[in-house]
Amino acid sequence: MKRNVSAALAFTAVVGCAALAAASMAPGTGINGSWHDLNVLTGYRGDQVGRTCVFCHTPHNARKTDSLVPLWNHAETSLAVMTPYAWSAPTNRDIAIAKDPLIGPSRLCMACHDGSTAVDSHGAALSNSPGTTVMTAAYTDGLNATAKRYITDLTVTHPIGFLYDDAMQRRGTTELVDSTHGFITAVIDPNTWNTQQRGSLTESSKKIKDTLYGGYLTCASCHDVHNSVNTASTGKGTYNYFLYAPEEGSAICLSCHVK
Repeated sequence: MKRNVSAALAFTAVVGCAALAAASMAPGTGINGSWHDLNVLTGYRGDQVGRTCVFCHTPHNARKTDSLVPLWNHAETSLAVMTPYAWSAPTNRDIAIAKDPLIGPSRLCMACHDGSTAVDSHGAALSNSPGTTVMTAAYTDGLNATAKRYITDLTVTHPIGFLYDDAMQRRGTTELVDSTHGFITAVIDPNTWNTQQRGSLTESSKKIKDTLYGGYLTCASCHDVHNSVNTASTGKGTYNYFLYAPEEGSAICLSCHVK
């Protein structure tokens, strides 16, 4: 089952979750109480016994038909085909790209973020009430996100589904860093920060290569969906986009890109 959520309901969700967001939605504090804990967000049908992981995973009777089986407990994205990002530079067109741009965790992310599958629907047991809430423009606008939380067109988002190391070899280390580097966590001296030499900065123990799926860059290469080791902002604002590096100074971008 599924239905669209009105802006009014979305606004109610914001008001109802304001205190919670301030208290327990901080980066790196775990899945419980985060934006991926549907039990605490008004507007979603929570699990009847308050389980957090069950919206995505189950220890028993997991879906057998999924290409990826991390004990998956949710329908795959109903958008079987999404048009991939179109490379503009001729060199980029030679980068190895998966036949399915949603390879790996990306397809699992789209199981909710495709704007068509009920986010709060999980499992097949009769004890689980069917979910109804779908990510739509009305819902995300109410969360002050301007529909950024659901995606139906990959041509307007950062490319995914390509081999990172192949891209690095074709573009060279003057444009992309080696995947053995970690994500940028802090800039020691902003005045001498040289991203090409990776000087005056600190890197996390989480390496770029650790976030690749069989070498492919996916949604989970930038986003820590479990809110476990993602980084906090560095004082320019409060946000939690489940990112492995801060937005400030474009650290998340410059963790891979040399600019």
